[in-house]
Amino acid sequence: MQPHEQITAESASFYRSLASLARGPARISLVDETVRLERLTGDALAEIPVGSIDAITVRPSWFWNRLTIREADGTRHSIGGLARREADRVHDAVLGVVDRHASSLGNELAKLDGRLSRLLAGEYYIRHSKSGEVHAELATLLGKCGGLVRKRLEQEGDEALRHLAPLESEEGFEKARARANNRFVSKRSPDVIAAARTALRDPLTPEQAEAIATDEDATRVLAGAGTGKTSVIVGKAAHLVRNQGVSPSEILVLAFNRKAASEISKRLPSGIPTESVSTFHAFGHRVIAEVEKARSNIAPFAENESKLHATLKEILNGLLDDPQHSDATANFIASYHGAYESAFDFETQDEYDAYIRSVELRTLSGARVKSFEELEIANYLTKNGVKFYYERPYEKQTATAEYRQYHPDFFLPDYNIYIEHYALDERGRPPLGWKGYKERAEWHKRTHKKYGTKLIETYSWQHRQGILLRKLRARLEGEGVRFERVPQRKLVLDLAKQLIEWLARLLAKFLNHVKTNGLSSQELRARASKRGTLWRNEGFLEVFDQVHTRYEQRLEAAGELDFHDLINRAARYIREGKWETPYRYVLVDEFQDISAGRMKLLEALRRDGTAYFLVGDDWQSINRFAGSDVGLLRNCGDYLGHVKKRELSRTFRFADGILGPSTEFVRRNPEQTQRSLRSARRAEDKGITVVAAADPAAGLRLVREDIETSARGNGHSVLVLGRYNNSKDALPSKLPREEFSTVHSAKGREADYVVVLDLKEGRWGFPSRFEDNSLLDLVLPQVSERAYPFAEERRLFYVAMTRARIGAYLITDPVRPSTFVTELLRQSGSIRQIDALAP
Repeated sequence: MQPHEQITAESASFYRSLASLARGPARISLVDETVRLERLTGDALAEIPVGSIDAITVRPSWFWNRLTIREADGTRHSIGGLARREADRVHDAVLGVVDRHASSLGNELAKLDGRLSRLLAGEYYIRHSKSGEVHAELATLLGKCGGLVRKRLEQEGDEALRHLAPLESEEGFEKARARANNRFVSKRSPDVIAAARTALRDPLTPEQAEAIATDEDATRVLAGAGTGKTSVIVGKAAHLVRNQGVSPSEILVLAFNRKAASEISKRLPSGIPTESVSTFHAFGHRVIAEVEKARSNIAPFAENESKLHATLKEILNGLLDDPQHSDATANFIASYHGAYESAFDFETQDEYDAYIRSVELRTLSGARVKSFEELEIANYLTKNGVKFYYERPYEKQTATAEYRQYHPDFFLPDYNIYIEHYALDERGRPPLGWKGYKERAEWHKRTHKKYGTKLIETYSWQHRQGILLRKLRARLEGEGVRFERVPQRKLVLDLAKQLIEWLARLLAKFLNHVKTNGLSSQELRARASKRGTLWRNEGFLEVFDQVHTRYEQRLEAAGELDFHDLINRAARYIREGKWETPYRYVLVDEFQDISAGRMKLLEALRRDGTAYFLVGDDWQSINRFAGSDVGLLRNCGDYLGHVKKRELSRTFRFADGILGPSTEFVRRNPEQTQRSLRSARRAEDKGITVVAAADPAAGLRLVREDIETSARGNGHSVLVLGRYNNSKDALPSKLPREEFSTVHSAKGREADYVVVLDLKEGRWGFPSRFEDNSLLDLVLPQVSERAYPFAEERRLFYVAMTRARIGAYLITDPVRPSTFVTELLRQSGSIRQIDALAP
């Protein structure tokens, strides 16, 4: 029995008798540490917790006495009509309860003060999830210590209260917790360094050791380029086992690919089995196998992109051959497969031509054309039974020293009519940068006039005004051309079969994003109504639903899974309790690459006492196209618990010449973490050099000469980086010691010297202005509406520059230099130049 319960029981009869003492219209009673004022009828006037009483007084009046109780907030309750003796007895009874209450609370305060003193001594790390319970207990106890109770505490309780009062607010408690944890981390850091010494080539820095010693619910370590991310992961595992006594079986290390997992495994200290390290996919595979008591087979097409494309092509062909399902696919390909882009929206003709090649514009008759407007004309002719040839050589030889043989856009053999479609505006001007285009158009007209052939001209401005086909039909009918509507089902099906490869590639990307993000059909349609062109989105989703259904049916029939299933199904089994996680610690490498599906798996592993150690760098988040979402790194606390942020700011890869400009460049995005890097190297590097060269091969020769001059014959490695994979084709063969990679594939690599290509303005430049198919916007992780321009391209450029140990060379077009290059030159005075940019 608690003391206050005993007091209540012993005094119950006395408290009940208080009612008979009242002579006024109200009466007073004491029950369960609460003073109750009520009318003689029994209606309650007030219930006053003893802990809120600030004062109780008795004052005489002419014939009787008045007892007044004042609460801490100033509220007063008075009872009149009491005899002096009766008023004193009530006063003393209430005061006695207050004293007993104060004595009991004093004992509790002293005990809690002792517990918190030990808790905040810095002997171990206090996680936010555990401290919350203690703070709630403290707040409840201090809430009972108001008014008169606080004034009548004995010395021990009063001293405890003074110690505890600053911790009552959440802010005060968090400050105290932070101070205690900082003491623990400082004290523990030497032990961390010692534990990791045998596993690492170089000893941990104090900064790395402090990050490892941090033991929050979720510790997020932001590690800049070359700051030792893998060393911190390995060091954390060693510290947990050797210093914290954590069993290796209670530690899970997750990496994003086999190479990273293998590197971590090789560096783990003895006593920690390699089974503790896994890729996300391999871990999911193990969970599913243990739940289902059988090891699942991975579909062959899941491990090979070309096989996936082939599988989706088979499914699409099956849909086209099925009369009940062919319409959706055929109609999408015929009408919606390319998002219209005007030639006037591109900066150069090369960029426009590259875009047209990427969308593969094929007419209903199977011809591949060079613009959306030509596609519109060709399909209109086909649908109306007008036979034509596309770009058939002109009937006369026209090749000269200035012009090649003339190939008119369309020739109508039944009528001997030529049609030329010109990319000209209302004033007869071609798109910007189309040199010589207008002159060729005039030559076409002179040629037809010279040989007396009939020419009908159409223009881009007519399409923009919506009159292109109407004007064309009127001209053709005026020349006697007959229009006979042709059933288009067979035409559409034939075209669809020619474009299956293109559609299969698009569907493969879309499917990957749908499965990794767990997107439902309903959510996709909701997004379709808000993004892009509604009718095109809906046409595509109808095709996707059919393909997705047949894709999943194939997996189920074969008893196979794809890699997305490994993660999604494992997460579901863990959430449902079918697989009990043994892990106290989950360590994640390259956390900036986290996707929605992987985050759900991490969240499923969360149990009481589970801690996450997350190492990554939002400055190097470059895989949105593969499903990664940098917002998940910033908001990981929403899924994994309270986050303590740590930073690794000391890079071992390069010195200030590369560090300064690259860091200043990437930090310009205010939505990214704002932090600093410093170099651990004493020797200077060669910094960043801008090379002005329109031809990549010529630029590489200049780079090689410069490197050989500065290296003085010493061995060195060179990594050539392209924004696009086909950039390699522009390089001369047999370049000594030079290796090519796309920037995306170079993540995690480094070399003495790095050469960055494609630094020109334009859709196929760097930054890339060529957007992937707009339909992918339905499934790609969304970026902020106020997103910094080219945010991911900037991070990609940062990754490219920071692969270098000694020097980075940026080959840029002297006439149309990349905006990234001009920004670097503008913001930094330390950038060296070889040859000058055009004024």
